[in-house]
Amino acid sequence: MLFIVIFLVSDAIKPGYDPVRDAVSEAAIGSGGWLQSTNFIVSGLLVAASSAAVTRAVGRWTGALVGVAGAGLALAGVFVSDPVPTEQASWHGMIHNAAGTASSAALVITCFVAARWRPTSPWRWYCLTVGVSVPLIFVAALGADETLGTWQRLTNIIGWTWLAALELRALSKTPSTDHVERTRA
Repeated sequence: MLFIVIFLVSDAIKPGYDPVRDAVSEAAIGSGGWLQSTNFIVSGLLVAASSAAVTRAVGRWTGALVGVAGAGLALAGVFVSDPVPTEQASWHGMIHNAAGTASSAALVITCFVAARWRPTSPWRWYCLTVGVSVPLIFVAALGADETLGTWQRLTNIIGWTWLAALELRALSKTPSTDHVERTRA
């Protein structure tokens, strides 16, 4: 949730930046970009660190995927994005995009893996809905240049809020079901 709060703050204070049009990553470009870069790095490291607890509470695959999502987010913060669209991608922009794609893909895959953990109909529905909607919204947004930022923010809010729900659900786990559930997820 920290990631969402900080990028919304950055949206409001970065001069010349249009959150409706511009991708979240573009806030790291130029003056004041340190805030978004730091947001990527700190949020990513916190998510990656949470993977140990998710592994213990949920299962090793879910925890590993959460770790990849966090590490990808942090790495995306180390390498600044190119402006969108760009004529020629820079080496740091390509690394940023690869790390961000790995982070997003890991988060989406985690939705499907976690759908099997402590399955209830609402939880399974929530996991599958997020796992399907995030990539669909992202692909649909690729053709919406003037509103790309809005659609990308929507996917970020949906995905990272789901991760917070997973982690809160993991905190409420009962010890008596530990062995059975760890083998499922």
